[in-house]
Amino acid sequence: MCRCLPVRHKVVPVVMGARRRDYEAIAPDHSFIHVNDFAGPQQLGDYLRLLADNDSLYSDYHRWRELAVWSPVDVRYWCRLCALLHWRDDVDYVSWYDDYELWWNGACQRADTET
Repeated sequence: MCRCLPVRHKVVPVVMGARRRDYEAIAPDHSFIHVNDFAGPQQLGDYLRLLADNDSLYSDYHRWRELAVWSPVDVRYWCRLCALLHWRDDVDYVSWYDDYELWWNGACQRADTET
């Protein structure tokens, strides 16, 4: 869930993967389109065409920019984290850690110093 694109550019992200409520926890109200809100790709496509043809409807997705209730954080860290998390997706590499604390605390050890 990378937040840098909609903050810096006037786009409406179409999101999937995480649950809607996970996106709602970090994104301003009515600032994204979740694929699970549609019965299928045809309905999503129809809505995106409607959105492209209707300036008022499209502008509704950017009202949060005018409201003082949402203040974006410095997204550079989050964009970098997002990119690093998805980098392994691009190279088809999966890691699984049964003990996160052990992995985290040992992350900086060199292979030749491990016992």
